[in-house]
Amino acid sequence: MVRLGKLGLIFGLTLGAGNLLGQQEAQQEAAPIVTKFISEIDQPGGFLPLLSSTELLLRMGQQIETTDLDCSHFVQSLFERAGLYYGYAPSRILYAGMAGFKRVYHPRPGDLIVWPGHVGVVVDPEEETFLSALRSGVKTSSYTSRYWKRRGHPRFFRYLGGQDNPEIRWQAAQRANRTISGAE
Repeated sequence: MVRLGKLGLIFGLTLGAGNLLGQQEAQQEAAPIVTKFISEIDQPGGFLPLLSSTELLLRMGQQIETTDLDCSHFVQSLFERAGLYYGYAPSRILYAGMAGFKRVYHPRPGDLIVWPGHVGVVVDPEEETFLSALRSGVKTSSYTSRYWKRRGHPRFFRYLGGQDNPEIRWQAAQRANRTISGAE
């Protein structure tokens, strides 16, 4: 096992086991290698099921206590570490809407919550909580608290992964063009 960065993540490999009835069957039925990221808060020696990008994003964010990043850089960094890529944008741009995100009215965990001047990640819509970099550190707060209500009405945005994300399509097209032209 190898430790990764300040987030205290542990990288482990789990190898699938094949059928023990015969060597040939075992080779045909052997499961592929699976990669997992496990946080230190998990039980020692135990492995969790594979985490979705959203679960990974939230777990990583909740383990960070302080950051030198402002809220929009912090959120973009979390998304990137979870494998969810979008070009950096300040909260005022995100609030207006941005390629790669779809405005939603019923947030889910992992959605962006944005005010003009601030951005965070929804943790639990039922509890109306979000995670963000604040002056006092990285905290989970209620977006219905008096302080956040005074900031105005937040907007929620869902990340569009894969082919629905214009940013990802553009990056893939750029890579393809470089490969075709022999630049890579």
